[in-house]
Amino acid sequence: MRKLLGLLVVACVCPAIAQQGGGAAQPAPAAPQAGRGAGAPAPNVNTRNNEQNGIDIDRFIGYPVNSPVHFSHGGLITQTILTAGNPYEPGLAGAVLEYRKDLSTATLLGHNATQLVNVPDSFLFYVKDGEGRLDDGKQEWDLRGNVAILVPPNSPHRFTNTSDKPLTMIMLTWTASGTPKSEILVRDINLLPWCEENAHWNNFSKCVFGKNDGMLDSERVLMVMLSPLASSQPHTHPPGFEEIWVKLSPGTDLSLIGSELRKIPESAGYRVPPNGVTEHSNLNQNETTGQWWLYMARDRSKTPGVVTGVGTPGGIAANATPPPGPLPSAVNRARVGANPNIVRDGASLPAVQVADIHPKPLK
Repeated sequence: MRKLLGLLVVACVCPAIAQQGGGAAQPAPAAPQAGRGAGAPAPNVNTRNNEQNGIDIDRFIGYPVNSPVHFSHGGLITQTILTAGNPYEPGLAGAVLEYRKDLSTATLLGHNATQLVNVPDSFLFYVKDGEGRLDDGKQEWDLRGNVAILVPPNSPHRFTNTSDKPLTMIMLTWTASGTPKSEILVRDINLLPWCEENAHWNNFSKCVFGKNDGMLDSERVLMVMLSPLASSQPHTHPPGFEEIWVKLSPGTDLSLIGSELRKIPESAGYRVPPNGVTEHSNLNQNETTGQWWLYMARDRSKTPGVVTGVGTPGGIAANATPPPGPLPSAVNRARVGANPNIVRDGASLPAVQVADIHPKPLK
């Protein structure tokens, strides 16, 4: 009996030893993946790590606390998150923006005001916290947390902090593109409808600004909430696709960029490396609260099949058709398809217009 057991052990272990030692034994074929036939090709998965791909992901991440302080608009205290540079060659950390000049935090101290400026650049402002007022010399808009502002080129604008607390914002600056509107747009994101659900698995989005607001067809600004204890689906972007993420919620979360994880604290951000190889994904470690991100994208590609326009590719949109093939259960089938609660790409729709903050005559 002992001899028989010994022979069985040797018979089980020897093939594995032969494979580890580089012997002639071939590895056993991989088990078919669920939902895939035994002869179906495996998906095109990147198996190389960041070092093997020659990518320094830390160059694509920006932490404003590490940046020197400057002034903008004659009163905004700014610290750069990311700035303009060539993302396809080695360079300075954070200098990776292809179409934008600068992405910064901007703070206006209590009861301070900026100058009334008029410059040829376009601006996006996202108000994180505080209270204040924006005016163009003739009319004014009330500002509070979770309000977004799109300033077209050559539009006079001035900020005033009407409280004791700092007015804190995220500011994006770029050379005018598209067909900008002639007037400043101010939008209360709290009142915007949801425009996406389950994008890249677990992203839920509000479409803030896009082509209907005078931006390019491929430009979009979203507020994205990642569900509790969830991650977004890892995916890549090709050359020419500029996708920027800024963490808005308090605390620190993790982002997967290629083969490495990085801690992204509040107000830090990153640009996805545009090489078609480096995957990215955000991870929410909070058990009860969704985490919010500011998403900004622009795609120069006009290749058929590339999704441009408002909204992140991969979500379940209004009037969507179920994907081909059988679904696992009737429960899942009920979740896929048209959702009347989702409103996409329609600045003229009443559901979107209700979020617009209308100006009042300047006092």
